[in-house]
Amino acid sequence: MLKKILSTFQKGTSQASPAPTLDIRRVIRAPQPEPEPEVDDSAEAEEEAPPAPEMEAPAADPALAAQEAVDSLAARFEIWMRMDLDTLADAWKAAQGADAGPDKYRAVFTAAHNIKGAANSYGYPSIARLAASLSDLLGATAPGENAALINIHIEACRAAFNSVGEGKAAKEIADAVCEALEQRVALKIAAG
Repeated sequence: MLKKILSTFQKGTSQASPAPTLDIRRVIRAPQPEPEPEVDDSAEAEEEAPPAPEMEAPAADPALAAQEAVDSLAARFEIWMRMDLDTLADAWKAAQGADAGPDKYRAVFTAAHNIKGAANSYGYPSIARLAASLSDLLGATAPGENAALINIHIEACRAAFNSVGEGKAAKEIADAVCEALEQRVALKIAAG
């Protein structure tokens, strides 16, 4: 087989070779017809390639397939959100230390910003609002300033996380807390 490949290169590239076909079975997960095996009677024939893995049949309804994919990840959303909130709390704890400087506050901002971007996707809209408000506050805060308001935001995020699924009253309370903190941050930023 190696001789066959080498002889192809030695003949030159004057002949146009056919364009390679793309195998996208892994991407779309649709069954593709198996290519017909080439018959190689030479003594240099390599071992047979392992058979292609069986592909799942495509779902009849793409929306249903997408919902199933989201549902399979939903159990992880809670874990990811808890990890993000722990990262935020740890960054805030480090920012309150004696050696705290702009880099420590930047870590708190980055953690809040990451939560702001992910929380809605994870199903935590109140936490997304709180993290957005915290990001705004941190963007206008120098190290050592607004510690109480930053702390309230972080604790409110934890409370919102722990109250998910508690019903309409918990959602209304979370919305009221979000609104109050957003207003307080707007006043702080306006006061400069």
